[in-house]
Amino acid sequence: MLKVNPNLEKIEVSVIRKIAEACKEYEGGEKTLINLTIGEPDLPQPKEVIDGTIEYMQEEKLGYPQLGGMLELREEIAKYYREKFDVNITSDEIIVTVGSTEGLSTAIRTIILPGDEVLTPLPVYPGYEPLITLAGAKLVKIDTSSDNFELTVESLKRNMTDKTKAIIVNYPSNPSGVIISEKNRDEILKFAKENHLYIITDEVYSEITFGERHNSFLKDGYRENVILVNGFSKSHSLTGWRIGYIISSKKMKEYLVKVHQYAVTSPSIISQKGALIALKKCQDISSQVEIYKNRAEKVYKKLKDEKIDVIEPKGAIYMFVSLDGITNLDSLEFAKQLLEKEKVAVVPGIAFGMDNYIRISLVKDEEILLEAIDRFIEFIKIR
Repeated sequence: MLKVNPNLEKIEVSVIRKIAEACKEYEGGEKTLINLTIGEPDLPQPKEVIDGTIEYMQEEKLGYPQLGGMLELREEIAKYYREKFDVNITSDEIIVTVGSTEGLSTAIRTIILPGDEVLTPLPVYPGYEPLITLAGAKLVKIDTSSDNFELTVESLKRNMTDKTKAIIVNYPSNPSGVIISEKNRDEILKFAKENHLYIITDEVYSEITFGERHNSFLKDGYRENVILVNGFSKSHSLTGWRIGYIISSKKMKEYLVKVHQYAVTSPSIISQKGALIALKKCQDISSQVEIYKNRAEKVYKKLKDEKIDVIEPKGAIYMFVSLDGITNLDSLEFAKQLLEKEKVAVVPGIAFGMDNYIRISLVKDEEILLEAIDRFIEFIKIR
């Protein structure tokens, strides 16, 4: 075989996808499979988005979209951030991307070079490391368990070297649901500016918070250091539409858009129209957030009543459950046996760099979720 990028030998298909695929052989039978792996919202897509895009497709010629994204959509995103986060931003600092995943890929390929190091807190979303590895760089994972799973400046200082180029953060966190405090956010921003570091901030769960305000890393005074990635998959259940965006300084955008253009040219004009409708007509998602909050509270209480250690989520759509005191199995084997014996599929914590945890996705009706937790509890009691 002819040679390929040797860094490909260092990465594999996500453990999350592997477990999700393994579910197929357990479908059917007397006990129903409950799949709590993929973080895909089960709540319906907004009807206004569907109806509006259908009308658009019937009435308009679907031509090539504008490079960087539809101007009207970029203007609406800028307006949203000005109003909600009081940040000075214009449409020419935004790129519309093929989901937040492409946004992350574009950001990493733009600023990360072979030999660089990138700092990130544990637990960490598994999509970052393969992208950094492909760039010939190294992801340095920071244990945050003694800091309530929040990244701090002190932990950054302990792990920073002369090779450190950037920090990747994800708050609200997938998988823990932890939100960064305003104090830690501000200190990290100051640290990045003083040390000439980039911050890539993945804020795709920014709209799903349970009472506490999301503290965005996009803040005036630090715009040269920050590349924000977000999207509509989680907030508006538009996973299949593959629509997201990057916000950066105007100068950084000039570089980002080059990488973006030669990878994808532009997202579908249909998806961009859907995102525009979502921002204009479906900005209030408080009823959807309340559903996730109620699910989280009831699952959390049920687990705590059984003396099971679990991180209380303040946002996102997950529950990160500790296996300490429950089993001697590693998280992957535990997940496999839970699937085999109780037909409940969860993600092993090793996928997030923490082998003594599992992740439960809160993407089923409350009744089904609680049934899954009952099976989980029964499984660990039998063991």
